[in-house]
Amino acid sequence: MNNLPVTPAVPTDPNENYGKLRSAIAEAQTQGDTKAIVLLQKQLGQAYLEAGDAPQALTEFNEAIKLVFNNEDDKEVFAQLLGFRGLALKLIGNYSLAAQAFRKSNALAVEIKHPALSCDSLIHLAALHSEMGKIDEAIPVLNEALGIASEYKDKVRIMRINGLLGDNFLKRVEPTKASEYFQLAYETAQNLGNRAAGCSFVTKLGNVFLLEGKTERAIDKYEYALKLASALSDRNAEINILGGLFRAHAISGNIDPAFTYGEQVIHLAAEISHYEAEIASIQALASLSIEQGMTEKAFPYLERGIQIAKKQANMGWEMELLALYSRAYSVQGKYTEALISLKEALALATNLQDESFMAVTLGRMSAFYAEIDDLENSISSAEKSLELSLVLEDIKLSAQQQVLLAFNYRDLNQIDEAIQYCSAALISYKNIGDQAIIERAQILLSELNELGK
Repeated sequence: MNNLPVTPAVPTDPNENYGKLRSAIAEAQTQGDTKAIVLLQKQLGQAYLEAGDAPQALTEFNEAIKLVFNNEDDKEVFAQLLGFRGLALKLIGNYSLAAQAFRKSNALAVEIKHPALSCDSLIHLAALHSEMGKIDEAIPVLNEALGIASEYKDKVRIMRINGLLGDNFLKRVEPTKASEYFQLAYETAQNLGNRAAGCSFVTKLGNVFLLEGKTERAIDKYEYALKLASALSDRNAEINILGGLFRAHAISGNIDPAFTYGEQVIHLAAEISHYEAEIASIQALASLSIEQGMTEKAFPYLERGIQIAKKQANMGWEMELLALYSRAYSVQGKYTEALISLKEALALATNLQDESFMAVTLGRMSAFYAEIDDLENSISSAEKSLELSLVLEDIKLSAQQQVLLAFNYRDLNQIDEAIQYCSAALISYKNIGDQAIIERAQILLSELNELGK
């Protein structure tokens, strides 16, 4: 299982590669060369795995496993195949069987005293736990792997495991421990002369400092990482680091540098056709423009972002940007325009069956209808939002719609309905435990009860 792929990468011409490997397998079968068949099937499975075709990869690994199952001489190959089987199962989403495969691979690696294989199986088992949100299970497994790597002075794996420990402690929001492990990983990368890995760990140290609110230290780390990435001509790393610099300067209130770095992300992302990063940066810059009272500056960004989203047929990004368009219009008091954008966003969300986005959008629409005194549509939108939010068990959104409905029915002089919704909102806010909002809801309910007398 040595050198397992971390991220699937599509080969240049996968079909040609598959064909050659299948022909080689057929020839080996004709000659009765079981060892060659197993090796070739493993290679074919890896090719499918790298291309993201996990089901087909699993088929090839399973076929190879059948051939080596009872062969005492091929335990190393058997352990490797079990590890690859685990990766294929993980990509399919069968985490339980994937974990089982990694554990079997590890047990076999320990039996044949193969530290590299043992380490790799533990690394992948820990990664599986981490993806499932089981951080407390991932960390001990990584520590076990670190013990093996340290015993055999395997610096490459020591570096990788320290980096993964940093990732997991960051997920557990323990920045001090995360920094400690990222620093260890960085020092090992330097000793190995691995500049790309070093750049990654410096960037992660910047992320930790940003999480802690230590923006100046974060900026220092990002700037150093940017020099490393530029020297390596690693555009993806540069985009990631520039994004960090954008966030750090925006948080610090350094608005001009924030825009400069955000624009650089857009430029680089467009240069390498990294559309996701380009749109994400466009969204961030548009949001910053609105927050800083420069709403007019947001519109060109949003227009460009929507053009890219449409070109990529990415309805998710398109609806997010349309919602931001509506926010920009609402800041300007242009509620009719804001509603038009939200209606377009709602249509996309309905198409995608994104009920959470639909509920929030309907809630916003209700508020905007209320602003233009269209109480009928305001009530209709709020009721639809409330219905969805109750299904989604989104108590905060439910309470917001209940309060809005209470105000709308009060304005229509339908006090009984207003009291009913306000009482329901008060119960919702008590469940949330927000004392300030509870007090405001109680004041509104008191006013409604007076009106109802």
